[in-house]
Amino acid sequence: MKESVPTTPASRTAGTIEPQNVKGFRDLLPRYAYRKNEIISVIRRVYESYGFLPVETPGLEYLEILLGEYGEENTKQIFRFKSPEEQDVALRFDLTVPLARIVAQYADLPKPFKRYQVGSVWRADKPDPGRFREFTQFDVDVVGTSSQLAEAEVIGAVVKALNEIGAGDFSVNVNSRKVLNAVVKYSGIQPERAKDVFRVLDKLNKVGIENIELELTNGRRDASGDFIPGLGLTDANVGRIKDYLALPRGERKSVLNELSGLLGADSCDDLRSLDAFLDVLGLGSDIVAYDPTIARGLDYYTGPVFEVNIKDKPQFGSVAGGGRYDNLVKRFTDAELPAVGFSIGVDRLLAALGENGTEPAFTDVVVTIMDRDKTGEYLRIADELRKAGVRTDLYLGQEKGLRKQLQYADRVAARLAIIVGSNELEKGVVTVKDLKAGESVSKDASQREEWLKKSREIQREIPREGFVAEIVKLLSEL
Repeated sequence: MKESVPTTPASRTAGTIEPQNVKGFRDLLPRYAYRKNEIISVIRRVYESYGFLPVETPGLEYLEILLGEYGEENTKQIFRFKSPEEQDVALRFDLTVPLARIVAQYADLPKPFKRYQVGSVWRADKPDPGRFREFTQFDVDVVGTSSQLAEAEVIGAVVKALNEIGAGDFSVNVNSRKVLNAVVKYSGIQPERAKDVFRVLDKLNKVGIENIELELTNGRRDASGDFIPGLGLTDANVGRIKDYLALPRGERKSVLNELSGLLGADSCDDLRSLDAFLDVLGLGSDIVAYDPTIARGLDYYTGPVFEVNIKDKPQFGSVAGGGRYDNLVKRFTDAELPAVGFSIGVDRLLAALGENGTEPAFTDVVVTIMDRDKTGEYLRIADELRKAGVRTDLYLGQEKGLRKQLQYADRVAARLAIIVGSNELEKGVVTVKDLKAGESVSKDASQREEWLKKSREIQREIPREGFVAEIVKLLSEL
């Protein structure tokens, strides 16, 4: 489908309002909305095949529900409001905290609770190319078990979903907060400073080791010139962190041995358990890798953490991430409900996948209107096709010319056009035009006579009686 380009009239009638988006928000026109819906449908099908159950939660939560679990920096990005009752409310920052609330609120949910949810989240972040203040996440979580079998389930589901979407060559990179806590201890850093250190390390792949060193020590200026205060760590502290970051990557068991040698065996016991399950699933180190640089920014992770990167699209960063968060539900209940989840950033994934070189087929058939006195017959034709499961668009415009109607069919990316004029009605046939084959004809033919001649070569007549079966067959061959 040819997408429309935003336009602003040169002159405007007094009192009209300029059509524009709020900063940081965007529209998705049909081509991209269609592809996004396709991606969501694939993910939903895969998650349901794993036994995950759907839930939906409101976009608005009480502010006290959301505060306190994201860390100071992320808490500043929450959109806050007053409700009509003058209560403090806010737009959800992610889908995980609302899940923790409903698990505590509805005690009769099955445990462990395997849930998926897709929906918009909002962050008052600085808009950048490809970064918006409203975006769609698709989460999958298991609440109520501490077994690393749950990590294996959510990782396996995400890997299968990405494969079925056609995400290309990607990797799931895994680390653990237990490993990171051991790094803090090994480096001689006070435990209460751990979250600040993790927040800096989480930027490693974006800003590089030199900038990380500066943020850990004296601070630095970012690309905009703003000063980022340093943590004031000593050279000895930073030297030991660098020892950890310099550990070799590669096969998972080799990484585990390196981690155990530097930090102690207890630091990666959860990763060893997960490794065994991943082996059973046939997910080798080329797909799921242990990466000591993964830190994850949110403060509520307690165990394994993971990110997904598309290897030939590093500029998009992680397109999915998650981890274990065993203490989050405790904010709402005394029950022990450990949990783990994985979230796909649908919009970022859509941007990373980019154009696949083919137009999406929104519509199978457009039924043209050649004789206004026979509109009832055209409606009947469209109805018969729709009842057979054929996606059919009945032309509703006032344009009488065939060429304009066929241009409309091209704009909606239809595959076939049905043409029934007076000749077809007399002969008891319908004319079927192959619009995909006709694209090259429209480009090559410069004169009307030439266009008409070539157009006849890509269309055929089908008897009106029983034509639906022929259309279904023809569509299956295209």
